[in-house]
Amino acid sequence: MNKLIKGAIAAAVGIALLMGGATTLAFWNDSANVPGGTISAGTLTIAVPGTIPATDGWKSGSTAIANISNYRIIPGETITYTKTFSVTATGDKLTAAAGLTGGAITAASASAADGALAGYLTKTATFTVGGVSTSTVNAAAGTQTVVVTTTLTFPNATAANDNLAKLGSVNLAAFTITLTQN
Repeated sequence: MNKLIKGAIAAAVGIALLMGGATTLAFWNDSANVPGGTISAGTLTIAVPGTIPATDGWKSGSTAIANISNYRIIPGETITYTKTFSVTATGDKLTAAAGLTGGAITAASASAADGALAGYLTKTATFTVGGVSTSTVNAAAGTQTVVVTTTLTFPNATAANDNLAKLGSVNLAAFTITLTQN
């Protein structure tokens, strides 16, 4: 390359560098510390207490069911299961709802009657905290006593549908009460 071309390239590069520097904006800045601290996570646990109240268990209305495995539910009937738990719920804005695991009520076999009964039974769970019925448990200091009442209902539909569930059986072996944060 001749000296003239090399000089022109060097001049163009120099001008480009100078122009790039001319578009840079300088401004003042500063910073300050924000008072911080430590954040801790809360907890949500449910456990069976050491002493189980006599009021816990299965009932049809106010009548205790001695052995749920021997009980024969009928259309239109509702049975309840009451259980006292110790719940630890700590955390700002923490609330939790009671429920049953997905497989809490399953057909005892592959028979049509067992499947029909399992399909008809409906389930709900509610709390009683400090003697007050509620749908949620709130955070509290320490452990609180929570009574969970689970209701199983065999709706009284029609004779044709109810007859499908005659002699049906369901398995409650996976009947597990859950607490789930709202």
